[in-house]
Amino acid sequence: MYDIVFTKKAANDFDFLTTEIKNRVVRVLTRIRIKPYRYLRKLAGTDAFRLRVSDYRIIIDVDERKRTLVILRIGHRKNIYD
Repeated sequence: MYDIVFTKKAANDFDFLTTEIKNRVVRVLTRIRIKPYRYLRKLAGTDAFRLRVSDYRIIIDVDERKRTLVILRIGHRKNIYD
């Protein structure tokens, strides 16, 4: 099972989400801890992955050595990749 760690930026992004979206994010992150690659999609040109939660995207870096999912950013799909 993978641990989940938020960067400061991701924690700040999370704080600005609505309660409904926060609950969805927590539920999805809890689910992917066991087999993350089943749900993640590789981002082109980087080592990061994306995870879809409704109209929101979570940008994640996977540290296999530490078995950790590092949450880099959380935001609406229209501006998360800016």
